[in-house]
Amino acid sequence: MIIERISDPDYLCYEDVKQILDNGRSVTVQFSKPAHSPDLFDSLNGLCKTFGTLVTARFFGHYQEGFDASVLSLLPDVKSLSVDSLTRIFNEDELARLPSLERLVFGVFEFDRPSFLKDLEIERFTHFAVSENRKRNFDLSPLQGCRELRKLFIQGHIRNIDTLNKLPKLEALGLSGMPKRKDLAFVCDVPKLKSFELVLGARQSINEFSHNGLEELRVRRVRSLESLGPLDRFPSLRLLHVEDQLQLHSVSLSGPSLLDIEFLNCKKLNQLSGLDEQREIKRFRVGRTELDLNEFLEFDWPPTLEVIALYSRNDNWNKAARQKLDQLGYREHF
Repeated sequence: MIIERISDPDYLCYEDVKQILDNGRSVTVQFSKPAHSPDLFDSLNGLCKTFGTLVTARFFGHYQEGFDASVLSLLPDVKSLSVDSLTRIFNEDELARLPSLERLVFGVFEFDRPSFLKDLEIERFTHFAVSENRKRNFDLSPLQGCRELRKLFIQGHIRNIDTLNKLPKLEALGLSGMPKRKDLAFVCDVPKLKSFELVLGARQSINEFSHNGLEELRVRRVRSLESLGPLDRFPSLRLLHVEDQLQLHSVSLSGPSLLDIEFLNCKKLNQLSGLDEQREIKRFRVGRTELDLNEFLEFDWPPTLEVIALYSRNDNWNKAARQKLDQLGYREHF
């Protein structure tokens, strides 16, 4: 869903927000500095009460003094809250007093309180994201009490991360900045997992990770990654996106029946096998690799293919290729 952001407003108009939502977008009302009027927050709280998680209150920046979270007492009906991209926070216990909170993004760099998650009312959370602090020292074990959690993103923290496999409804998991000493085997046991994203950090392979129910796998900017391993470890996989993997030389697509394949800025990738087995594919994008893109122009694509985008380092080739693909009836984007 596309997010419409309203930044540092002086007032909020109910009809304007409703029109945005009626057009199929969500709304984030965000504040980068303090000094907000009670009337403004009363309006924001009313929007949160009426529209629920479609309206997010966000607090970021606050570079001079840090963020004083006591202002959250004016938002008792907020269900979706983002307190992120902050250096410091004060009166953070106010987050635990929000009776309706279901979705939280939390990121404060200078915040040394390892037990913070234990002090939150996280049992009703359905979405949660936590960014790294300076010490990367959050204890993640309280998350095992999130019996309703469906979407989770963790950056940098690994203390008791294995307890995530006890989350019965978790469907989407993103991990960022995972050190290579921490393998991914624990992810195999997350029972309802459908989508997994691995970003940044470092490791040579992800071979220790397998999952019968996984449908989407995204890998981006993981240092030293040389292999995705056999994809038959993910028999239900439908989407594979790989980006900025500079040590990846070859990938075999054999195994799952993929609908969406993307390789971008994998500069040493020169072999992609098993593509001829993908007879249900709908979307294929490749750019900034060592693959021979001319082969894809002549490839025997199945009738399911709708989108194909090929990007070389030569603008003239790109224009000619796009023209040919357009003539064949393929779109560049969905």
